Amino acid sequence: MTRPLEAPDSATLLTSLARNIPGAIYRCALDADWTMYLIGDEIERITGYPASDFVENRVRTYTSLIHPDDCERVERDVWAAVEAGRQFELEYRLRSAWGEDRWVLERGCAVQGHERQWLDGIIFDITDRRRFEEAARRAEAESAVAREVAESRKRIMHAADDARRRIERDLHDGAQQSFVCALITLRRGLQRLADDPQAAGELLQTTQVQLERGLQDLRDLAHGIHPSLLSAHGLAAALGEVAARAPVPVTVVDDLCERLSGDVEAALYFSAAEAVTNAAKHAQPTEVTVHIGRRNGSAHVEVRDDGVGGASLERGAGLRGLIDRLATVRGTIRIVSPAGGGTTVVAEVPLSV
Repeated sequence: MTRPLEAPDSATLLTSLARNIPGAIYRCALDADWTMYLIGDEIERITGYPASDFVENRVRTYTSLIHPDDCERVERDVWAAVEAGRQFELEYRLRSAWGEDRWVLERGCAVQGHERQWLDGIIFDITDRRRFEEAARRAEAESAVAREVAESRKRIMHAADDARRRIERDLHDGAQQSFVCALITLRRGLQRLADDPQAAGELLQTTQVQLERGLQDLRDLAHGIHPSLLSAHGLAAALGEVAARAPVPVTVVDDLCERLSGDVEAALYFSAAEAVTNAAKHAQPTEVTVHIGRRNGSAHVEVRDDGVGGASLERGAGLRGLIDRLATVRGTIRIVSPAGGGTTVVAEVPLSV
């Protein structure tokens, strides 16, 4: 004769579930302490405190374990779910008996008892998962930085190669041609010196002009590499020379009034010079203002024009090169350039305290 299986009573079933579910089941009051009516023994593995500590707040309240930075959010999210009549799911930190924070995932809902409303739910330890996710995020961030550094190095190398070719071309087409011509003229003058001193003198004068032209070409070339005024007198003086050479009116406002380290001055100078050059070439401005200053522990140079706008860091090797140059001194550059609304370029470099 087959006998029916004996149905377990609710207390036995609850005890069995509490032992076998990989989380701490609980029933608590809807009060500020989340006063526990019952809570599974799994809570001791999560927090280091026995379940009996929390029942009716005998030793400590459950709220006392919630990380202070998470308390307000936990209370807000739970009550929002209760008032909406829905279940809740949230992640937060608990402070354990071992002095470390443990991440938990809590799922629950409000239930109506005979005389009061309870909160029933389960608490899972997700610390390992959160640590893995954080490690993965750090690894991805470090990988992204490594990729950007590699790309930046490539751009710097290409820029250096382009600069070398430009210098070689400028030397060949400028100073070198003047010096070659001067050498040829000088030889002719020396050959004519004995039989025609007057012609020789004219040739020597021509030689002098050619030498002066070659020297000026060298000065202009050196100015593009690193202006002597920047080293001797600082950022405001060097940008004043940029303003004087510009084909549009440029005003320099110096609120910095101090010298910076050479690499920072160079980064800010070339950023401003490039912005002024771009404005003159492409923006059709009536005026350009260059403002040098310091704020929030950083030095900055701001170049503002009233031109056609539409500039972007994504276009043009010059601006992209500035990003790489500024990155070497932990600096940044940003552009605001609405169509028809002028362009503002801001290069900023943090200063060591």
